[in-house]
Amino acid sequence: MTTAEVPSVGDLLAERYRLEEHVGGANGYRQLWRGVDVLLHRSVAVVLRSPGGEDAAPTMTAAVAASRAHVDSMVDVYDAVDEGRFAYVVREWVNGSSLRGVLERHHLDPAHALELVASVADAVAALHEGGVTHADLHPGTILLSEDDRVMVTEPRNEPGNTQVEDVRALGATLYACLTGTWPRVVPAENTGLADAATDEWGRVLDADKVVPGLPAALAKLTADLLDHSQTPPSAAELAVDLRRLAETGGDEPAAAAAPTSTSVLGSISLGRRIGTSADAPPAGMKRLAVVAAVIAAVIFAGVVTSAVVFGGEDDPAGAEGQVTGEDTGSDATGSEEGTTDTAAPTEVALTADSIRVVDPPDGDRDQGEGVENVIDDNASTGWTTNTYYNDPSFGNLKPGMGVLIDLGEAREVASVRVQMTSAGATVGLLGGDEDPGDSSDGDQAIVDGFDVLAEPVEDADTNIELKTDGEATRFIVVWVTELPPVSDGYKLTISDINVFAR
Repeated sequence: MTTAEVPSVGDLLAERYRLEEHVGGANGYRQLWRGVDVLLHRSVAVVLRSPGGEDAAPTMTAAVAASRAHVDSMVDVYDAVDEGRFAYVVREWVNGSSLRGVLERHHLDPAHALELVASVADAVAALHEGGVTHADLHPGTILLSEDDRVMVTEPRNEPGNTQVEDVRALGATLYACLTGTWPRVVPAENTGLADAATDEWGRVLDADKVVPGLPAALAKLTADLLDHSQTPPSAAELAVDLRRLAETGGDEPAAAAAPTSTSVLGSISLGRRIGTSADAPPAGMKRLAVVAAVIAAVIFAGVVTSAVVFGGEDDPAGAEGQVTGEDTGSDATGSEEGTTDTAAPTEVALTADSIRVVDPPDGDRDQGEGVENVIDDNASTGWTTNTYYNDPSFGNLKPGMGVLIDLGEAREVASVRVQMTSAGATVGLLGGDEDPGDSSDGDQAIVDGFDVLAEPVEDADTNIELKTDGEATRFIVVWVTELPPVSDGYKLTISDINVFAR
């Protein structure tokens, strides 16, 4: 779609919505506009997506679900129109500040953080009940309105996103509220916040290690929500759990502390089964003391000036300038006492020349196109396999496929994070000292000779972290042995790969 096909200032959409100001977004794919409903004489937000048609179907489905979500922490969706060339969602225009704008200046106390994220969880639970996911939860897509509401922007409902990922994003948002930083184990576009501090192995520090004095139960809950090896509660269950903890400022009530499970998630689930959890207050509670307190504090500090703020990467209040793109995992805050003599892992800078596809016999070796997209830190691009039939193990034609990465020199690899567009693959990590060559024989030598650095993760989530024992190696391979199902066979798209090493 060309720029000329995109609506411009003054255009009237559906003979009703006049575009007044381009708020953010590129000239294509997704734009945000301030508009006016000329029939009802009110300001509206217009979220424009191009192209329309089949590509916009998830957005249209999500808009319908959001319009039916009877919860006050979801922005009101007024209309959704697909014109083929482009599609657009019309929603309420919110005056206030994004949560991102607040957290860039100070983190929240436990009670406020818990109440705020519980309200967000209400909106997410309503979406899940309607059969869609949000797929874009982070502090930039959560608004704090001037009339004291937590407002979640319209969902994207991207294909491949799951309800579990939305709940993990709620956990990451809670972590951000408590620490002012974003844990990269939950990928998100342009959060506007610094990356969370990590330990010497690249693992996100518990929140109470970053902000001393946080209640241990709250820190453990947050860590468990970010742990991809644990199954989180539903969004509705999490809202109940968060409000129960908020009653004690984040400390676990004595009645729920009796179970001996080391997992806070397990303890909370048991508490629900034996009936010790308090009932959740009405999800439609419109005005929240926590929002009033947060916004009052920010206004007192001179931060909020009644700016109209939209979520995501389209914050007109200078969000683009607030994102450095730098990994802060090696900051001093990421080192625990007693480990100063061990350097913390940092993200390895990779180039297109340092990666290639591994396709052993009987592979056709024609699937290298787009592999450079796995290192562009853009979740909307990636490398995609061909579609295979009859069996998820690449149709039983070959042992697997992978992405080989040259680290430039032998490095102690701590972890590799892999983001995929759909769940269900089997993914592991291999390592070796040399690349035997970009050929069928060379790729077979990789299969036969590389060591296993991380055991394969079966039925993998869309975002996984492959952790190693810190072996020194120059070449690694993100190795896929089973593909997730698609409508006509088996196929996988890897969106991003991030390597952390010393």
